[in-house]
Amino acid sequence: MGTIVVLSPIADVRNDESPLATRVSDLAHRRIGFLNNRKANVGSLLESLESLLRKRYEEFVVIKAEKNAALAAPKEVMNRMSTCDAVIAAIGD
Repeated sequence: MGTIVVLSPIADVRNDESPLATRVSDLAHRRIGFLNNRKANVGSLLESLESLLRKRYEEFVVIKAEKNAALAAPKEVMNRMSTCDAVIAAIGD
């Protein structure tokens, strides 16, 4: 009779600690990034959110970018978003 080898499908737990970004206290005169993952309705969601923020806060600059939902954002997109004081990333269907 042959030997049966039992394999465990459980991987080691990887716990990379990533602190949350510091929140901005006010949007006035800030650069706010809107990152669209190109899924259905995300564009509408971001437009509505921008409209709401413009009614509530003083003038701020909007930087818009898009990425493929299935892939990490390209370096150019990340470089563009890194110039912002805050970024809103929408992931929707």
